Amino acid sequence: MKDFQSYITRKEKEFGDKFDPSDLALHFVKYYESGERIEIKTAYGEVKRGRIGITTGWKPVFLLMSRRNTIGSSETLSRHDKVLRTICA
Repeated sequence: MKDFQSYITRKEKEFGDKFDPSDLALHFVKYYESGERIEIKTAYGEVKRGRIGITTGWKPVFLLMSRRNTIGSSETLSRHDKVLRTICA
């Protein structure tokens, strides 16, 4: 289980005043923390599944990672993307 507030605190220490979490869509926080697999509907109407991760850097965004071992080419998420349901594993 991940702790979102610990992540924010860590990044604020790392990047100082440059750190900007404003692009993190807060409705994804509970899925980031729990690691649950979810199904989302993108702003473009596509339905996709995966787990939530976060990009690195001073202006992070949430990612939808299709598999646990996904590296690169993940879907970036915004406040316009909606969670449809959690998927039981």
